[in-house]
Amino acid sequence: MRIALAGVYQESHSFSPALAALDQFKAGFLLYGDEIPQELTGLNHEISGALEAASNQEIVPLTYASAGSSGQPIHRETYDRLAGDILDRLREALPVDGVLMAMHGAMASEHHDDATGSLLQSVRDVAGPNVPIVATLDLHANLTRGIARAVDALVGYHTSPHIDQGDTGRRGMELLLQIAAKKVKPELSLRQIPMIVPGENGRTTEGPFSEVMDRVIRLEQEPGVLAASAYTVQPWLDLPEMGCSVVVVTDGDVRRAESEAEHLAREFWERRKDFMPHLTPVQEAIDLVLADERRPYVFSDSADAPSSGAPGDSTALLKVLLDRDISETALLNIVDPEAVSVVHRAGVGATLQLTVGAAFSSTFYKPVTFAAYVKSLSDGTFRIKGAGFRGVKVRMGRTAVVVSGGIQLVIMEQPVFQWGPELYRSQGLEPMDSKIVVAKSPVAFRAAYGPLAAEIIVPDLPGVCSPNFKLFPWEKLSRPIYPLDDLEGDLPEIGE
Repeated sequence: MRIALAGVYQESHSFSPALAALDQFKAGFLLYGDEIPQELTGLNHEISGALEAASNQEIVPLTYASAGSSGQPIHRETYDRLAGDILDRLREALPVDGVLMAMHGAMASEHHDDATGSLLQSVRDVAGPNVPIVATLDLHANLTRGIARAVDALVGYHTSPHIDQGDTGRRGMELLLQIAAKKVKPELSLRQIPMIVPGENGRTTEGPFSEVMDRVIRLEQEPGVLAASAYTVQPWLDLPEMGCSVVVVTDGDVRRAESEAEHLAREFWERRKDFMPHLTPVQEAIDLVLADERRPYVFSDSADAPSSGAPGDSTALLKVLLDRDISETALLNIVDPEAVSVVHRAGVGATLQLTVGAAFSSTFYKPVTFAAYVKSLSDGTFRIKGAGFRGVKVRMGRTAVVVSGGIQLVIMEQPVFQWGPELYRSQGLEPMDSKIVVAKSPVAFRAAYGPLAAEIIVPDLPGVCSPNFKLFPWEKLSRPIYPLDDLEGDLPEIGE
């Protein structure tokens, strides 16, 4: 069979100042044609899993773009270029027997609130009504009716922390090949849920979402069920059609798909109050750490997590540690391109008064100034070694390490996923030798850091990814929705 392969993996955030232009994709992945298998084969990545599952098929790689999360919608020109590249290459590739789209699922652009659905519908328009299309999705996807209408099937991650990217690509491709061979007839049911939940307790290893996902995985193993997934959504999307959801795809049985999706959605809804996380007051967290001989303590600064859409420029914890004049080693990181330039000009060994932070917005925190020693400079490139996206190259841009007392601060030009200790180790810093290690991530960091940590603490810190959703100025979001509104009783219906 002849299978086209493409995708745009990007997560938007309505309240963050993080950028969303073409440069952000260049810092991630911006691959064309044969560059896609050359760069992604052998990694724990959806594309790699898909290629492995289709090793005996003719694969036509189109365009694959991946960027970190952002606050601004993707710029019109950037979206149009990426979508245009995919569609032009698809037209040239026709005829094809199927299309696999590796997506995130929570993407918005300046001219499309549901940019994922818009792109998938454009692919459908070019491919035609009879060519099967399957999309793989992050489990923080925002599932819209437009997305569901554009495809034959949706296949989502089953893990958070995310460690099954390759497996998700494999499952998606295997299902696409079955559909293309007419061995199965997919019937897809989407059940949207008027609920948003914080990421901190959206784990599949324990807690309320693990119970939902266990049911999803059991269901997917039943005869007649082709795919099942549950989505905790990117919760800071101020869009009319936003919320948690479930999807069930059956083989030719639309009634079963609908009933199974409704049952899953009700199980999800019944656990809604269990998702609220425990946040530790930051001074109390530091007191706890300093009173204990164990190390390292990993602090989850989830409110400033780039993987959730934050800019990564928070000084909230840095200021507290500076004020405490901490002597124990603490590893922190921050995004500040201007500060990086200042430090690179000063050079290794220099001592200077350095101002860092709030590089994109000062709504939640302010810049801080302190005396710093320049320990090292680098190009900020490393590869992920943990389970999630294992082997993927990460580009922080120009990077510097500065030291002030016990604080060793990594300053970078570009925000990156903080899913493992390679961020620090690539800069010559060892988390195991440190008292405090900061990971700006709500969940995904736990796969790599969990086995290393004496304990993981989620301090109560300000930021655009705070789990306190009532702090944000919602305007477009359809109401009522939990927990912004008091919704009791059974799962409400959501109309067209």
